[in-house]
Amino acid sequence: MAQVAHVRATTRKTEKAALLADLLKRTTGAESELAALFLTGSLRQGRIGLGYRGVFGALEASQDPPAGEPLTLEDLDAAFAELGSLSGAGSGQKRRELLGAVFARATPEERHFLAELMLGEVRQGALEGVLLDAIALASGVAGAKVREAAMFAPGIGAVARAALQQGLAGLQRFSLELLKPIAPMLASPAADVDEALQRLGEAAFEYKIDGARIQLHKAGDEVRVFTRQLQDVTERVPELVEGARSLFERELVLEGEAIALRKDGRPHPFQVTMRRFGRSKGVAEARRELPLTAFFFDCLYVSGHGSLLARPYSERMQQLQRAVPAAALLPRLVTGEAEPAKTFLKQALDAGHEGLMAKGLASPYTAGQRGFHWLKLKSAHTLDLVILAVEQGSGRRHAWLSNLHLGARDPETGSFVMLGKTFKGLTDAMLRWQTEKLGALATRREGHVVHVRPELVAEIAFGDVQESPRYPAGLALRFARVKRYREDKTPAEADTLETVRALFERQRL
Repeated sequence: MAQVAHVRATTRKTEKAALLADLLKRTTGAESELAALFLTGSLRQGRIGLGYRGVFGALEASQDPPAGEPLTLEDLDAAFAELGSLSGAGSGQKRRELLGAVFARATPEERHFLAELMLGEVRQGALEGVLLDAIALASGVAGAKVREAAMFAPGIGAVARAALQQGLAGLQRFSLELLKPIAPMLASPAADVDEALQRLGEAAFEYKIDGARIQLHKAGDEVRVFTRQLQDVTERVPELVEGARSLFERELVLEGEAIALRKDGRPHPFQVTMRRFGRSKGVAEARRELPLTAFFFDCLYVSGHGSLLARPYSERMQQLQRAVPAAALLPRLVTGEAEPAKTFLKQALDAGHEGLMAKGLASPYTAGQRGFHWLKLKSAHTLDLVILAVEQGSGRRHAWLSNLHLGARDPETGSFVMLGKTFKGLTDAMLRWQTEKLGALATRREGHVVHVRPELVAEIAFGDVQESPRYPAGLALRFARVKRYREDKTPAEADTLETVRALFERQRL
């Protein structure tokens, strides 16, 4: 864990990569895979159903020096698997006991890292790109070869294990294969249509719908469906499998979104769609209650042509339009003019969708990478919320107070209820200002978290409100970012919990 602290402390990518490479060299076999996952803030099991209150309650209760055998990575993986499997009567107590047993064997520094890891909030600065550089250094394989393998591997853990165990030979088994998922191409945000056109020139604009991203593979009658995290969910989405089997092409890899629609064709909120992906039992009943519709936006592989990853987006779209019926395509507009694109954006928003994607016509499919070939344009709501706490920054922000804990006012009790966190939208000037301001409002410090008097109001933009067991109101803001501070407003003028709940209910209509 001392190594992780050093990674957090440095702002230099090369130094981060060297420190991480040194750490990876100390691992073998499954340890290499787990180390890579943990360092990028991921668990092999995905989300394991733990909330902020439970994890930090157990953390606060674990103040004694570590006892027993030191934790190994495989010990932790087994504990995470057991935590994720707990359900039913008595599971809450079992979860507390297991968390307590894990924390009891950890050092204070390890405890804080594990709490962040279990909540998906690891902040040591080891972004996936940095860790890929570290894998290259640790294994002696060229960085370009490591990144190429990462495009097709089921995850960064598999890349680390293969590279460290077998070098280049181990990585060469990762390529585009039918029925095996590849990492999805990622998009960057754009402020508006004008920025998108300035970056891309003539571009394809398509509806950005708030569904679950899917990658569908077809090899004859065999069909597999994978999520954004490369999880196989084929058995949970039989209607998508049936639809794929009806397509005339025998071999396909398609990218798309699966979404639950209301009877009038408008989308259900994201969390409603995700209920289907969380159901592994009673699938037939779930399908009747909440059927899914697939809309496709890219074609990565097709019979007779093989992989299309290196082909320009315009050619991939031609193949997609031949392979699937028009009703299964997202609405799309190709233009280099701002006004038609703005009208199209309004149509998407009016139809209840998130906004638009803008895509460069000549762009290849760069699996697992984020760039400016794909841009996302969305409309955001805003709320005036109170800052409840702030976290010490990491990496380039290590000298500042950065990640804000956001709260809405509960008029019945006069208290503030946490709805989420954000460090987005903050300029360096804002970071300097809030470090001084919030430092003066500090009441106590717990590790990297500084609790403050709830006196400062900020205007927060966000995408939507979703259900969340992590926070006490059961709600959380998605894609929250700071627009500005409202020193003209008192905490008594902040938006209320009722306002947030009303927004959530309107989304459900």
